[in-house]
Amino acid sequence: MRSRFSYTVFKEVIPAMGELRYGRYGGERERSYRATNFDFYDPWQTDGDYQMPIVRKCDIVPERLLGFNYAKCEKEDTECGIHFFIDDYQFERIWSNPRQTIPRLARFKCVLTPDFSLYTDMPMAMKIWNTYRSRMIGQIMQNEGLDVIPTLGWAEKETFDFCFDGVELGGVVAVSTVGVVRKKDVQKLWFAGMDEAIRRLSPSTILCYGTPIGYDFGDIPVRFYASRKFT
Repeated sequence: MRSRFSYTVFKEVIPAMGELRYGRYGGERERSYRATNFDFYDPWQTDGDYQMPIVRKCDIVPERLLGFNYAKCEKEDTECGIHFFIDDYQFERIWSNPRQTIPRLARFKCVLTPDFSLYTDMPMAMKIWNTYRSRMIGQIMQNEGLDVIPTLGWAEKETFDFCFDGVELGGVVAVSTVGVVRKKDVQKLWFAGMDEAIRRLSPSTILCYGTPIGYDFGDIPVRFYASRKFT
């Protein structure tokens, strides 16, 4: 997987970026970069028109999934995977303070990337940003040695232009059906997005958090995990 951004551009920009990060603007500029996690950004590990950070494929299929909001308290079941199919406010700290939060997840078998919300009524810029944040945290975790499974999220069909970028083909991916069952319009969008994800990413296995909703995954192995009512 390669970035579509021009090498000619970056061979001129990278030295300047280094000077801005660590040189003439000093600590104030550095703090600004850290506040947006831009100091983790590597233009050579991106994909697509929006330079989504790449999350390499993983082949782990955990027996159980545990919500991120319970990870700190879990003392024994470290063979489970950690998921983020919970309200965004419960895991915003992994973005605001990844240096402190991510090492605490290293003891688990694997970690799914954060499921930052993509709602149809959000501005498109916010949907792009939330997709970027999910991939960025996934890449940071992988660079720290964690086994990471990319979580897929999408909204209307226009989000297909970016929402699958940064996910390496042929690996395990995770999705959720929570909130989809009772809303026919949402279910229709979910089906369309799942079709597109399978076409573009050719996943080896799909982890699905929530109940089956009648979607035909074809010959792709699917592992369902019951959703916890108060996660």
